[in-house]
Amino acid sequence: MFFKMKWLFNLMVTSLLFFPEKDFYALPKDYGLSEEEVFFTTQDSVKLHGWFFSAPQSKAVLLFFHGNAGNISGRLHKAKGWVERGISVFLVDYRGYGKSEGSIKEGEDLLEDARSALKWLEEKKGASSQEIILYGESVGSYPAIALAREKKFAGLVLEAPFTNVLELARKHYSWVPDFLLKDFLMRNEDAIPQVQAPVFILHGDQDEICPVEFGGRLYELAPSPKEFYVVQGGHHNDLPDVARDHYFEYPFRFISEENHYEN
Repeated sequence: MFFKMKWLFNLMVTSLLFFPEKDFYALPKDYGLSEEEVFFTTQDSVKLHGWFFSAPQSKAVLLFFHGNAGNISGRLHKAKGWVERGISVFLVDYRGYGKSEGSIKEGEDLLEDARSALKWLEEKKGASSQEIILYGESVGSYPAIALAREKKFAGLVLEAPFTNVLELARKHYSWVPDFLLKDFLMRNEDAIPQVQAPVFILHGDQDEICPVEFGGRLYELAPSPKEFYVVQGGHHNDLPDVARDHYFEYPFRFISEENHYEN
């Protein structure tokens, strides 16, 4: 009975936190991108899908962990901006999103998927962690920060991150008791002091999902070197439109200076 109740509770929580879509909004060719379609398997035997975009004379590889809604097809414009700047990009769908199989049952599933994506990059592309930039968009900030805590990376970029799920739930689902969230805590503020990468955080000052104060607190806790870009008038899902070229240029410049990439 206990395990059945736990399964039901976690199913309810996942329905509140994650909004996966299987259908693609667009394809890489719609953005002038040429992709390598990738399938790989996690340690717990879940088959995941991603797209790898190789940049000419690539300086590094950006491993992109997206937010809780949609799938990788909704992030193609973000991949294009980095590829144009000489950074290869690996877009990955978590289990249950896009062509990836399975479903998310607890917060650690995100981290398992992220570790498997990193392993693919290291083994199939020969990329060392110090050649990889981790990018965490919203809920993707959790696996990005967790990985950056384990070894040294070229950079960690966080877009509209959160501190922990308890605080996020109290803002949006105050009626949900804390004990139901014990498998989804994702305590970013506990992990970020130990990250081993230059940290760039961008956050809209009008973010209605993850308040900009969340990003500010993570910035204060992060080790140096670090930079915090507050997008004036930016909400949770419109930062590329509001920040325009700065959306790419500011984090790219910061990461390039820290790693001494040539122009």
